[in-house]
Amino acid sequence: MKHQGLRPVVFALLAAILLLLPAGCAHLSVEEGYVPPRSLVTLSQWPHEGSDLAPDPDTTFGRLPNGLRYLLKENQTPRDRVSMHLYVQVGSLAEHDGEEGLAHFLEHMLFNGSTHFSPGELVKYFQRIGMQFGPDANARTGFAQTVYDILLPRGDAESIAEGLLVLRDFAAGALLLPDQVEKEIPVVLAEKRARDSARYRALEAAFAFEMPDSLPARRFPIGTEAAIESFDEASVREFYDAWYHPERMFLVMVGDFDHATAREWIVERFGDLQPRGAERALPDFGRFAHHGVKAFYHFDRELGATSVSIGTVTQSSTPPDSTDRRRRMLQEEIAYRILQRRLDALLRQPESVMTSVRASAGDYLQQIRYSEITAETTPQQWEETLTTLENTLRQALVHGFAQAELDRARRAYLAELQREADEENTVDSKRLAGAIMDSLGRRHVFQSAAQRLELLAPMLEEMCVAQVNKAFETSWAAPHRLVAVSGNAEIAPASLSTEAYIRQRFEIAGEQPIQPPAAGEAIAFPYLEPPATPGAIARRTVHEDLGIVQIDFANGLRLSLKPTDFKQNEVLAALSFGHGKSMEPADMPGLAQMSQAVVNGSGFGALDRIELEDALAGRLAEISLEVREEMFVVRGEAVPQELPLLFELYHTLLNDPGFQPDALQVALRRFEQQDRALRHSAEGVLQREGIAFLAGGDSRFGWPAWEQLQQVSLGHIARWFGQPLGEAPLELVMVGDFDVEEAVALAARYLGGLPARRESDGRPDRPGPRFPAGQALQLHPDTAMERALLMVAFPTDDFWDIRRTRRLNVLADLLSERLRVGIRENMGAAYSPFAYHRAHRAYQGYGFLAAYLLVDPRQVEAVAAEVDSIVDRLRDGGIADDELRRALDPTLTQIKDLRRLNGYWLNSVLIGSRRHPEQLDWAREMEKDFAAITVDAMNSLAAKYLDQFKAARIVIRPE
Repeated sequence: MKHQGLRPVVFALLAAILLLLPAGCAHLSVEEGYVPPRSLVTLSQWPHEGSDLAPDPDTTFGRLPNGLRYLLKENQTPRDRVSMHLYVQVGSLAEHDGEEGLAHFLEHMLFNGSTHFSPGELVKYFQRIGMQFGPDANARTGFAQTVYDILLPRGDAESIAEGLLVLRDFAAGALLLPDQVEKEIPVVLAEKRARDSARYRALEAAFAFEMPDSLPARRFPIGTEAAIESFDEASVREFYDAWYHPERMFLVMVGDFDHATAREWIVERFGDLQPRGAERALPDFGRFAHHGVKAFYHFDRELGATSVSIGTVTQSSTPPDSTDRRRRMLQEEIAYRILQRRLDALLRQPESVMTSVRASAGDYLQQIRYSEITAETTPQQWEETLTTLENTLRQALVHGFAQAELDRARRAYLAELQREADEENTVDSKRLAGAIMDSLGRRHVFQSAAQRLELLAPMLEEMCVAQVNKAFETSWAAPHRLVAVSGNAEIAPASLSTEAYIRQRFEIAGEQPIQPPAAGEAIAFPYLEPPATPGAIARRTVHEDLGIVQIDFANGLRLSLKPTDFKQNEVLAALSFGHGKSMEPADMPGLAQMSQAVVNGSGFGALDRIELEDALAGRLAEISLEVREEMFVVRGEAVPQELPLLFELYHTLLNDPGFQPDALQVALRRFEQQDRALRHSAEGVLQREGIAFLAGGDSRFGWPAWEQLQQVSLGHIARWFGQPLGEAPLELVMVGDFDVEEAVALAARYLGGLPARRESDGRPDRPGPRFPAGQALQLHPDTAMERALLMVAFPTDDFWDIRRTRRLNVLADLLSERLRVGIRENMGAAYSPFAYHRAHRAYQGYGFLAAYLLVDPRQVEAVAAEVDSIVDRLRDGGIADDELRRALDPTLTQIKDLRRLNGYWLNSVLIGSRRHPEQLDWAREMEKDFAAITVDAMNSLAAKYLDQFKAARIVIRPE
């Protein structure tokens, strides 16, 4: 279960911790002197009531006499499934002193016994009907709302009735038994420990600075340890009865179901719901006001980088949603897109010291407005970064934006709107439900993509530079600047306080003269001619049962095509070649990571990445490199009308690849920061050292040391990646909404006419990984975080016996469930223990099944002993039939969904099918094979592979 809603205000580091709410641009001017409400205001009517914006006509908006509201929307993706949600307008901002974390704790308790499900039974019920706890059934708590999610495996009347029964129990049927409250306290404390990090603590400090004396700064949803330990049945029940009232609730249902049936069952399940207690007064939100230049400094050596930002944060009103408001929001968003484009260009300048940079503005929690420009940098160069940010911001405020910049942003935005409208009928139901709930939280009228296109396209066409400039100026009109430096920069001026020194550097930066940005030149793409003669087709094979067409060209190119109707307007592609990371030389660790970063950051030989993005503004096709262990894969994505552009991108990469010095420098700066961050957490140390230990120290596993990454040059990358790019046989696969003959013709023109290529020896010139059977590793991160990581791994085998691999994956699921019950539910020692199976494709005989747990360092030995006991019981005690069904049925549900996903056919069936044609047979019999798994087979597998004498153990905890 998750706590949500920590939206970014000033720091870029906040984005890494967000759990639900996406950023937005809605910073609008309001009447001077407006005083926001003392606390959050409940949404008592639909956002479209009283607005001139029409809601989505295909969404049903309903209200029961008791005040509970519901939204129903039919959607066929995925088929037969229904995304159901209970959205309750209460979160951590309803907590009074001493109750910190109570809204989130209550969310946990609703899974621990209710009117129709005794403690411990709800998760089993979900599993028995084909749902996975986590992906298909979960909940999350934010500042202003708590949301319960169910993804039903079927949309028939019986399933709808059962799903609504579960949500009804959440709404009013929680048992809140004293023994269950007591058991859940250590689980929530384990979650708090698992989420604790240097970034999270920086976020807490940032909130206290940005919103001083405000409730949000004191009410992070996870709560405080002291408050959590004090919770009992009475306090939890009082909160539940006070806030879980029908008028605060929304039911959201999106999927493949009958609306009339759903309405009948909503009335049946919720019609008699009444408040159980008097609603309490909400705590005071608090008041704050910033003036002048204020500085903030937060030092934590465990943060891998230093974040520098300039921003504003004010308390003000959020106007009702309307056409006029959408127009002003759009103008502001275009302004920030233009600014972001400028910042991205600065990031890639040779003299740049930044590793990431972004700008945004928006509103939050009904009465908070912010604007920000922020960058990450090295600790030694925070002053230079601050100067760059201040100058760039002031340049935009003083000189404004250019017509060419507006034209580029407008083209890109219009293309995105059109794409969303074209894809609307095949958007995933969970995504649609999320958009509906997001609109409720923001008080926005929920509209279809077609409505948004119809509304915003004319606004974009008539938009002028003066409007964009005005919108940007308005977003920075607050009479203050918040200047923040947070991270691993040690600032200790001799004669000033740290904050005074930061202010001084900001003021000095503000004295520097600024000039308007230079006008850019128009850039053309494509710039290469395709081969003069299209390639000849040597063989055409049709797999009618799979809907797959395979074309072999005379030059050796294999083209595999699967046209689908799964998602409108989506074409996924992958160009694969070579043998990937398995061929990384032993004396060049990190070459694979550096190659991927540099190639993706370089654009092409004649155009760097920024120039390429400018040339393609408003075009919807892109490619990116993924270095897999067994091959190089250049992934592509496009809308159908841009298929020629997609082939032009592939053709240009093959004939004029880019290895740009600026991309190398950006990669090095980012990897240096990542290396610093990895040293300071148990999870990071596992990546740096633990994963390589499980491979016998093989340098192709885990994360290379910073000193090793520094040795990689552009020459190394150009030779290692460039050789297979230019010489290895090519396989192009495409899945999605396209015409087969058009794709064949384009492949013949751009790739089939290239010179013939020959397959090289795919065996690495070095030994493969070796599992450290019976060995143990103790590691110590440099951290103050009281969190330990325990990993117990068992050697298995490689990927290519697919029946064995599938059954080992199921064995990992069985172990995960036993860990959940034994370690989380019974011991309360870990929030989310799990097991997984990793079977490798590139290394013969290598794979492992591992249990992974984050625990209190003081409990490592006790937890390790219990893990061993759980493994022994699984291996020796046998697997029950019901236990196996509860593991298999969610998998079978997932398989049905997978078969209608373009990504499944691309990644699991077609990529690499030239080398491994058996992958097509795997797709044919996957569901049948999983359904045939028996208890006896799983017991034999557990007995064979869960051998404690062969296990490798890793313990990572602070010294």
